[in-house]
Amino acid sequence: MSSALPKARLTASPARIYFSFSSSVSLNARHLQHLVATAILPSRERNVLQQPDGEGSMNEEERGLLAAVVERVRTVLEEEDEAREKLLKLTREVTRLCRKAIFKMHEGELSSAKELLASTAELVREILAFKISHPRLYYGGSVTSALAEYVEAKALLAYLEGSRMPSFEELGVEPEHYLLGISDFAGELRRLLVRSLSAGRPLEAERALKLMEEVYRALATIAVPEALVPGLRRKVDVLRALVESSARDILYYEVSSGLEKLMEEALAKRGAAERGTV
Repeated sequence: MSSALPKARLTASPARIYFSFSSSVSLNARHLQHLVATAILPSRERNVLQQPDGEGSMNEEERGLLAAVVERVRTVLEEEDEAREKLLKLTREVTRLCRKAIFKMHEGELSSAKELLASTAELVREILAFKISHPRLYYGGSVTSALAEYVEAKALLAYLEGSRMPSFEELGVEPEHYLLGISDFAGELRRLLVRSLSAGRPLEAERALKLMEEVYRALATIAVPEALVPGLRRKVDVLRALVESSARDILYYEVSSGLEKLMEEALAKRGAAERGTV
């Protein structure tokens, strides 16, 4: 019989050992002893984590130094986790207040919106402080979303008050936050445009459309990698569709209004003719 070890699949349990061979072979005592030793002993009797002897082992001083380093790492991570929780609460509150302020603006309650944004500004300053104390947390997704919402609300307020659009330096945000917020602001202009047409105020709708077009043209010229301003390209594509649909809405309103006026004039003439006044 060949001395080579036959190929086998062995599954060991505390009570039994099962062998499955691809071909019928006979096992002598030496083969069986080898299989049992390699299958069972590593997990039940061998010490596979034996401490190495000689230069590879750590002495007491080295183990103490390692423990101290790990403890410092733990402290730093616990502090950062506490800061992260605080930052998440701040960003959620900023987002909530900004959305509420935008709603108030659409309802015509500008004074209430300004009060909400004044409270938001205090929270934004706390968020901006993380840029120095915890930069890794500051450049996260929650901060980007909250500050973009803040830019959107401030831009909408400036538009409704007829004041100058604030810059990203004045708001204290990063350029990418500003671009994302301005693109969302154009979406709010679309809402104003639709409401203006519904209320029979086409001039206000045209003013909103003009600014939407200007925002789109400005953002469309920015060609930066997606990694620098995540989501901007998609927002610009959405804005283009909004501009096109808004232009069609205004055209439809003008045409339908013109036809309605012609019909009213025709009916008035017909009524006058029937009364014999023409």
